Amino acid sequence: MGRVILQMNVTLDGCCDHTQMIADEELHQYSVDVMDQSDGLLFGREIYQLMERFWPAIASSGDGPQFMVDFARKLDQKPKYVVSRTLDHVSWQNSFLLKGPVSEEVPQLTAEGKNLLVNGGPGLGSTLAQLGVVDEYHLLVHPIVAGRGPQLLGGVHDRLNLKLTGTKPFSSGVVLLSYTPVR
Repeated sequence: MGRVILQMNVTLDGCCDHTQMIADEELHQYSVDVMDQSDGLLFGREIYQLMERFWPAIASSGDGPQFMVDFARKLDQKPKYVVSRTLDHVSWQNSFLLKGPVSEEVPQLTAEGKNLLVNGGPGLGSTLAQLGVVDEYHLLVHPIVAGRGPQLLGGVHDRLNLKLTGTKPFSSGVVLLSYTPVR
């Protein structure tokens, strides 16, 4: 049985807006390391389209800092499963469109033994948390107060009890908090 790891960047005030985050070499390397432990990435439509506009060009051109090129090429290689009710197709290499309900599609992938990394937005993250299919939460807490933006797991309506399983500080001041659900 596969597992679902939800990795989210969040500011101190709970904002999950990618424009508010630190994106240095150390954090990119952490993301590559976590990707290496997964069989595929799971995206909602918005995050997929945001990443598709940026990373494939860096992967193919090799332009940019080496850590970003390495990250982009790792993204290109990994299978990407995209949950969307509105997209008709996905064009980024190794991408697969999931048109069915999240409540069916994700358990089917994990039943096939796939370990999925959800590097995502609060919408899909909230849905997966509410469904109880997240096995690990990796929250990268940035030393920033954004003052606005989408909120971490703002769509969760039922209480989730989590157990802290690890912490890791980064030189940028970002702290990784790892949790598992208490079931």
